[in-house]
Amino acid sequence: MSLTRVHLRQDGQTLVAGLLAPRVLQRGPTCLEVALVATNATLLGGDHVRIELAVDAGMHLVIRDVAGTVAYHSRGREAWWDNEIDVAEGASLVWRAEPLVLSQGASVRRTTHATVAEGGRLLMRDTLVLGRSGETGGDIVCDTELTYAGRPALVERLDLADATLPGMLGAHRVIDTVTLLGARPAATTRAFRLAQPGAVARAVGIRAHDTALDATFEEWATQIGAQSWRG
Repeated sequence: MSLTRVHLRQDGQTLVAGLLAPRVLQRGPTCLEVALVATNATLLGGDHVRIELAVDAGMHLVIRDVAGTVAYHSRGREAWWDNEIDVAEGASLVWRAEPLVLSQGASVRRTTHATVAEGGRLLMRDTLVLGRSGETGGDIVCDTELTYAGRPALVERLDLADATLPGMLGAHRVIDTVTLLGARPAATTRAFRLAQPGAVARAVGIRAHDTALDATFEEWATQIGAQSWRG
């Protein structure tokens, strides 16, 4: 297993390098901005990537991907990707992930577990692309469990192992998702409202850069005050 850990504490931070090495981009009194940089070819069959992100009370963490990730042909071996997220009271985490591209023959199992304390906020962008140019793409199963203040907020399984079957995605190759937890978006935003404070906006499309969720992500980032953290 390759572990990448970023823990933003009130007295500093802990960074652990793996297949994705964290690099500090900017610091502020209560904010840290980190880029995840691939140190090797990722994602190959048999790889197991685990990302642990933790933010202490009153702190703000921004995670950026330098480039998209390609899941290559698995050669009969499944690849795993686990995200573990912990956001404390009054803390915030923003993660704008670049696309995960599933090459022909790729097989990926991904889990995302996030715990957000009351008063904490989590904003994530996730884009899945089925195949490189001319490909129909590989398989992926995504299991997501989010809790807020100890209460379930979202439990979802997104199974794209047979995405080419009738009634699935049709000609679409891109699934784009923006998730907000810890705040309720404006009523004008087209999104699925969660039982806890938060929402999920999702769109499908032909191209990763053309799903119209950029505006949603920026609107929600502004709503939780992400632009003011560096000051």
